[in-house]
Amino acid sequence: MNEAPVTADNEFTPVNSVVELATYYDALSQPGVANLTLLGPGEKSHPLVIVEQLEEDYLLFDLTAIRDVAPSLRRGGKFILSGYTPGGLVRSNPLAVRDFSSVEGRLLAYVDWPKEIHVQQRRASFRASLRLGMHVGVLVRSTDNDKEELVELQGDLRDLSATGCLAEFFMQDGVSRVLPDIATEIALHFPNGTSFEVTARVRHIKNDNDRQVMAVGFEFENPSKAQEREVWNYVREIEREASRSASNGDSRNESELFRIRDEDDDRLGRRHKHQYATPMARRLARIAGYLDSQMVVMRQGEAVSSQQLSLHADRLLDMLDDDREEALFSVHCIHRESRWVRHGLAVALRMADMLGSQKVPRELRKAVAASAMVHDLGKGLLPQDIWRATTLSTEMYEEMHTHVDALLDKMGGVKWLAPVVRDNVIAQINERLDGSGYPLGLKADQLGQLARMAAVVDSMDALQRSRPDRPAKPAAVAAKLMQPLVDQFDESWLKKYVTHFGVLPIGSLLRFEKGVFAWVVGLDRQKRVAKVRVSPHKYAPDEKLGPVIAGAALAELGRIRDVLVPET
Repeated sequence: MNEAPVTADNEFTPVNSVVELATYYDALSQPGVANLTLLGPGEKSHPLVIVEQLEEDYLLFDLTAIRDVAPSLRRGGKFILSGYTPGGLVRSNPLAVRDFSSVEGRLLAYVDWPKEIHVQQRRASFRASLRLGMHVGVLVRSTDNDKEELVELQGDLRDLSATGCLAEFFMQDGVSRVLPDIATEIALHFPNGTSFEVTARVRHIKNDNDRQVMAVGFEFENPSKAQEREVWNYVREIEREASRSASNGDSRNESELFRIRDEDDDRLGRRHKHQYATPMARRLARIAGYLDSQMVVMRQGEAVSSQQLSLHADRLLDMLDDDREEALFSVHCIHRESRWVRHGLAVALRMADMLGSQKVPRELRKAVAASAMVHDLGKGLLPQDIWRATTLSTEMYEEMHTHVDALLDKMGGVKWLAPVVRDNVIAQINERLDGSGYPLGLKADQLGQLARMAAVVDSMDALQRSRPDRPAKPAAVAAKLMQPLVDQFDESWLKKYVTHFGVLPIGSLLRFEKGVFAWVVGLDRQKRVAKVRVSPHKYAPDEKLGPVIAGAALAELGRIRDVLVPET
């Protein structure tokens, strides 16, 4: 969150908002915070206990431990209330006691509620942080960056202030589809069912790759006076509940906001435990989460992380080494992330798999996989209108070509990636043999073997994904559409692709003669369907998939009647 300029050491900022004053007085009431300083010769500070406040009426002090100041106060002596709070050093105007009371041996003093205090080195606002065990859900709504439809992202509130909040989101939730956006609708959901909605803008983003979360700071956009007061009440309640939870033997009642109304309310936090069709799909989702969050921070001006790219490229190769068929199927099982991420992972796995069959050294396969994983992330840096359009104007077409350079500008710190691999896979994957590609219009003799291979793998996968200007095609149809285009694509790599993956490759959705839907998960040596997993629906694979079926059990399903594109 952007902080307000810090005032000089000898400057104090006046505060006179009722709700903000009450928040500071609540902070001063915490043990060991407040001090009372008598004004006059030899002024001295004394620790003070604030027992209670009634807004715009009084503060109630407990003077039992500092009875020696009572005589001076009874004579009308003035004093200053001060203390260090999370919002800064607080100092009141000169105050006086209006009434004394004795209750069960305790000396109490009533003071008129101060209608103004001064804060030194004041932050933009008082910020209340949630402690462990306190749950407030954050729901962000925005227009999908890929499509003209409303999407939601669920997370956890970490702190709240009058001007904004900090929330954490799970990387595997497809954060790039929502963040960042110019204006985002954000809703806070408290345990007792209370909800608060406001328009907000993303101000800063930080990735925690170990925990697989993204911390996002939001600034509220032009909140109304009623919303400001509402937020301040939430800030005070969070601060009170956090201090209550942190205290030993605290007898204060639980904040009403944090009384759980519905144990099954799924709005109170992000959904960590996503269900995936296979364990391998869960592994791939972790890589997808990294790429998705990488695209978000790139929009904020950050570069591609060299270390994280290396780590996740190794993880991708490990998946292929552990179980090739499961790895190839896994690309069909993730769907929360941006289409650029899903496409990049599919291209990376298939290129690495093809190179693996040719005994290519692991380091080269890793460089190819890393380049393919990120090759389309630059598209996420361009205006989304380009990717939603069914036709492109000349200006939009030219701007679309800049996604390559936009990504390469972010790749300067990835020193371990061989430039020749980077250029072939990232810079030249959109070039064509006849010179009709982009960004440079290179021709046949200017394109290396990796660039030719990348162009085929990239286009085959792109045809199997829907776009605003055309629907997705099954793999077999995509291969037929590519065959005549030998003037643009290397014919030998087209043949190698189909030979390697088969006409009905792993990840094809089939409908059998008896009406059963099933996903191809294994091929025999002749690249014929050998293993499938039955699905109860025509959507992307999920945890409802049946067991692997092969041999006689597969034959019982009957002949293949249709090859389908999964419904969305």
